[in-house]
Amino acid sequence: MGGSAGAGWTAHLPLLIFAGVMAWRFRNLQKARPLRLPLLWIMPLIVTAALCLAVAAMPPTGPGWLVLATGFGVGGGIGMQRSRLMRLHIEGEEAEARIMLRQSPLALALILAVFAARRMLLPTGAALQDSHPSATALLMTDAMFGLVLGMAVLSRMVLWQRARAMAVAHVFDA
Repeated sequence: MGGSAGAGWTAHLPLLIFAGVMAWRFRNLQKARPLRLPLLWIMPLIVTAALCLAVAAMPPTGPGWLVLATGFGVGGGIGMQRSRLMRLHIEGEEAEARIMLRQSPLALALILAVFAARRMLLPTGAALQDSHPSATALLMTDAMFGLVLGMAVLSRMVLWQRARAMAVAHVFDA
């Protein structure tokens, strides 16, 4: 009996961690931080490596590849939109000029909306209920892998394109 009370608490632990991270991110909304263009490739590389390891360990079936590609497309669209919502500007002149990045409240709200939608859709898997529950879980995992990969890759690509254009033109983007 004592284990069921602990199981309820641990089920909410990811939500508590996510809420803490988002509260930390909202706290630092108005702080601009340098955007390091040479380092933008690191997160997509890490996510791609994790995806490759997961796919090598348990390759998706035909529907799994389709769901993974769909997740990549949806995640890419979300990542592109999130990066367009971020505020970039240039501080300094000439050699000391740096591209600075500030999170947008709308960009963080978009991440909150994606997380909420995922929490609402994940337990049911409404369109996938005709198969075995473990197959549904694998398809949802493939979709989430694609979503995260699409967000990481396309978000960084859009940020890099915007920052590079600003550096070349040395313009301000509000």
